[in-house]
Amino acid sequence: MLLEIETKPYFMYRHSRNKNNAMQIRKIHPSELSWANAQYSSIRFSLSSESDFTVVAEIDGAKVGLGRLVQVEKDAAELGGLFVLPEHRGHSIAANLVEFLLKNNTYPTLFCVPFTHLEMFYRRFGFLPTDPTMFVPEKITKKLQWCAGTYESDVVLLRRG
Repeated sequence: MLLEIETKPYFMYRHSRNKNNAMQIRKIHPSELSWANAQYSSIRFSLSSESDFTVVAEIDGAKVGLGRLVQVEKDAAELGGLFVLPEHRGHSIAANLVEFLLKNNTYPTLFCVPFTHLEMFYRRFGFLPTDPTMFVPEKITKKLQWCAGTYESDVVLLRRG
């Protein structure tokens, strides 16, 4: 059973590179899914589906980053797929995307599977390492295995809620 996520109004953030340009974050339109998946494909991330809550960050109408919530169980989702185009990194776009996803989240439990060098970034948003005795949904376990076979960098399992 899918939980219906109602999108709260988008946020306008000031982009630190140019104080006159505001960043908008919004849920992608189904017609933009191919753009999102092209970005994910280019970095070997799992592709999004229409059932995912995928969002895009834009500056002056140009897409600069994206992220998503993917349901993994009735009451749990994975926050992930955070990607900011290289020329726009270092300006809090990823942090703004995470904040937007968290504000629109309706799941009591969120998992996150970031590369280990990003663990402290996600800890800022309340994600903590999972206890080895804690229940982990099968979809997350499979993702951890997939990541181990796909990426050279290690990943860590984090949980919030």
